[in-house]
Formats: sequence, structure tokens, C-alpha cells
Amino acid sequence: MTRVKVLYDFHGEPNSSEISIAVDEILTVTNTDVGEGWWEGMNARGQRGLFPAAYVETIADTVPTPSAPIIPPAFAASTTVTRSSSQQAVEGNRYDQAADGWGDQDDWSDDDEENDTYSVIGPVSVGAAGAANATRGSNGAGAGTGYQQQQQQYPNSYYAGSGNLPAPPMSDGDNMSLASTATTVAGGRRAGGAKIFSKSGDTYLLGLPVPDVSESDRVHVLAMEHGIVWKPMRDPYTVTVDSPKKEKKFNGLKSFIAYQLTPSFTNIPVARRYKHFDWLHERLVSKFCLIPIPPLPDKQISGRYDEEFVEHRRVQLQEFVDWVCRHPILSVCGVWMHFLTCTDDKKWKTGKRTAEKDPLVGTMFCAAIFPPEKTLLPSQVDPQVEAASSFVPQMDAAVKALFAICGDQSKKFQIQWKKEYQRIGEGFSELARALGVDERRAVTQISLANSVGQAAGVFICIGQLFGEQPKHDFIPFSDRLHIYRGLLGEWPDTLGEYRNAVQKRKDCERLTAEQKMENGQLQEVNRRVDVMSYGLLAEMSHFREERDTHLKDTIRQFIGAQIEFYKSIVQKLEQAQGYF
Repeated sequence: MTRVKVLYDFHGEPNSSEISIAVDEILTVTNTDVGEGWWEGMNARGQRGLFPAAYVETIADTVPTPSAPIIPPAFAASTTVTRSSSQQAVEGNRYDQAADGWGDQDDWSDDDEENDTYSVIGPVSVGAAGAANATRGSNGAGAGTGYQQQQQQYPNSYYAGSGNLPAPPMSDGDNMSLASTATTVAGGRRAGGAKIFSKSGDTYLLGLPVPDVSESDRVHVLAMEHGIVWKPMRDPYTVTVDSPKKEKKFNGLKSFIAYQLTPSFTNIPVARRYKHFDWLHERLVSKFCLIPIPPLPDKQISGRYDEEFVEHRRVQLQEFVDWVCRHPILSVCGVWMHFLTCTDDKKWKTGKRTAEKDPLVGTMFCAAIFPPEKTLLPSQVDPQVEAASSFVPQMDAAVKALFAICGDQSKKFQIQWKKEYQRIGEGFSELARALGVDERRAVTQISLANSVGQAAGVFICIGQLFGEQPKHDFIPFSDRLHIYRGLLGEWPDTLGEYRNAVQKRKDCERLTAEQKMENGQLQEVNRRVDVMSYGLLAEMSHFREERDTHLKDTIRQFIGAQIEFYKSIVQKLEQAQGYF
């Protein structure tokens, strides 16, 4: 049997088929065909279970066996390749994807023959959401006319996937969603750290031919009295994220959480796993070069099936979904509609292939923007861009500071102040017991011991209120701040893309002056940079409007929750006072 050496610590989920492993531990692999990047193995103590293959490397058997034949060179080479592939897998997956079962080929592989994805992709059937056959049977009748119209309205459905393995522990203390930092903070907006002004960016900006844009893919910008804006949504809608449910696959070897999404325009619920959200986020980031995408919740390895964690993630996913639903462009794009409405396994995979071939991504997305004919002057655009460049880092620093404060206050409420008030209660309780001893010796008309004991119970109850309060104010507030933290992290790249376009225009003007570029091509370059200017100003207007309304509501709700909390504390103290 193959032996492997552990490269990183991994803590298996309690009451599951996973096994905990430690660095430098030697394991014996018993099964490499589990799927999803997981292997089955046994440690030196005889414990057997699943562990991530990317966390180990294959080691050669150094014990010589006299009767064994000489290993052929081809086999030795294959062993080296196995080890190298394992090391590459570790290096290529620096964040947790296995936390939600990403990488299983059942949902994403084009040549897959395991048709077990339908229970997750399809609509949620009543009483049997986890049964693939029941869901498959309900698809034809459950979709209804509304769903079919949506499919006709958005023919270019998108879907794509990537690999999955849990990540080695990261030393970075920032708790921002790793799904977001992988594409925004660490390596810029473009997935993989690729520069947007590469070959496709030059194709658009240099005035070369662009793909045809269908009517449904066109994005319109309007010039209004109050500024440049995206064309408003014709039919606003909402999407609810509800009913997270633990499902199993591989005969119970692997588990995952499926969330139920219900769009108001169809009222047909569909089940989506976190990995589907992760894929959606990746596609949105890569497609919309001028639109910052809100971040996803943090990923997590341990405790990912805890009821409290699952519910908190549901709330955070709702925040992500709400922001997208309010955006006039994101809310009607094909990839989003596919994510919300697709209930057929074949169409799901077809959408994946379509997404991989989508030509309107990055800077080429600007080919789909149709602004007013009036040309914008640099004097109209540049001051707003410079103002945004100054505002974004200041707001980003303020949001991060508030986010950290929310975390500190939550800990103080849940631990420190809860404990302090419980100590007060215990102190009063001790006094009540002492008074009770004397009152049993000589009966008095009023039992002071009883009153003190009642007051002790009130202070202990106040401690419980402190421990529960962050769920009503600081945690929801930090969830909203998490959205702004991710958006503000993308704005510098968005503004940088516009600056790069302006620089490209200056280069073309210089080439035209040197008679190395025709005037007609320069005019086309100017027009396309003007398109980017309109798109950028429209997104800045949308972000400002969202900030003013959404953030205002957030702060009002936070203060309201604080008011209600301290009112309840006053009522408890008045209750304690009434015992005397």
C-alpha cells in the first residue's frame, strides 16, 4: 500500500468520516478513489478515515525487499509525478475549498457520468429535497411557465467551475472571505492575478473589432439631471435564502449544506451549495471590469456543520444576494439568472461551457455598454475619479476599524461582560445564603435573604442578555461592514482600469502624431475610452446611492438594537429594585 507523509495539520469534522492528521505523520493510503480531492487512509494508531490529498505527499518505500523485482524506470517516474502533483496541489490551493465540497466532478465535469447533481441543482421538492429521483421527477412540472419564460429571456446562461481542496493554514490574520480576497485583495480583481489590459483589453481599447452583442446582453447608461446612471431596473425583485439543509453523498462519506433560494419572480426554490456561490462570485468578478462585486462569507474547515455557523452563513449569503438583486446590471445578467433559475442538469453543464467561452469578460465587457452619444470631456470625469481615489482608502480604513471594533465588542459582550454580571449575581447569591442562615435561627417579618436571592437571579439573567446581544447588533452590523470591506477592496482596481485606459489613449495620440496610427482608429479609441468613462461614472453613482440608503438603514438598525437592549437592562434592574 502507498504511504504518505503529512505536510499540514488537518482537524477532521467530529462525528464524520474524516480523520485528524498532524505534520510529519505517516499514513497508509487505503483508497484514492473517494473523489473531491479526498483520500482514505489509516494512521499508526489504526484509525481510519478521509483526509485531503493535497495535505500529504507520497513517500517511497525505503525498506529493501530481497525478493522484489527491480522497479522499472517508468514506475519510478510515475511515483515522482505523483509526488510533484501533490506538491503542486498544495501550492495551487491556498484557501479552503473543501469546506463546502468543491472540486467534486459530479457537478462540473463535462464527461461526468454520475448523475447525482440534480438533487442540488434542481428545485427543492417538498418532503424529499435530498432525493435525486424525486427532484428529477418534479422538474418538468415544477418549473412552470414563469421559469420557461426566464430561460427564453436569458438564453446565454453561464456556469464554470474550478478545483477543490482544503487549504493549508494561512498566517494572514484578516478574516475577510477568502473567496473574495483571492480575487480582490491579494491579486487584484482578475482571477489568477492576470492583468486586464492584456490581449483582450488591447483588442477593445485599440479599436479592433469586438464580438456582436445581443439585445439581452446590452447595458444602457443614461445621462440624468443628477448625473450619469445605469438604466434603472424595469421589474425589481427579491431573492430569499432559506432552509439550509445538510445533505450527504458517496453513500454518506461526504456531507454538504444546501441553501434554498427562492426568486420572487418565479417562486420556484432551487438548492445551491456554497461552492455554487463561490463559482458565481468568480464569474461576476471576471466578467464585470467596472463593477465591484460584493464578497462572500468566510470559508471555514472546522465546525462548518454547526447549526449556529450554518445560520450565520445563511444570513451573510442573504446580504450578498440582496446587494446583487439591487444592482441594475448584476441583477439581470445571464450568469445570475442562470444561477437563480436553472433546474436542469444538462442546461447547468451547458451554461458552464458557455461561461468558459464568454467573450464579453474583462475590458471586453465594455463592448456591451451603450452610453449617450454626447462625448464626455476629461474635465468632467477626471475630478470625480480623483475624488473617488481619495475617498475609497479613507472609507476602507474606517470600515475596517469599525469591523474590528464590532469583533472586539462582540467578544466583550459574550465573554467579559457576561461573566462580570454573572459574578455580581453570584456575589448576591452568596450574600443571600449567609442571610438565610441567620433568618432560619430567628424568623423575621421580611425575608431579606429571599429578596437578595431574587436580585441575584436578575443579575445572572442580565449576564445572559449581554452574552446574547451581539447577535442582534454587533454581528449584523459587522456582516454589513463585511460587504463594504469587500467592495472597497475592489474599487482601487476598478479605478486603475480607467486610468490604464486613459494612458492607452495618450499612447495612441502619440502614435497618431508620429503617423503610426490612423486618425480613424484614434477616434475609435477615444469613443471606447468614453464608453468606459460613462460606465465608471454610472457605477460610482450607484455605489453612492446604495451607500447613502443602505448604510443609513444599517446604522439606524444597529442603534435601534442598542436602544432595545439597554431598555431591557433597565427593566431588569427595576425588577431587581422592586424586591426591596
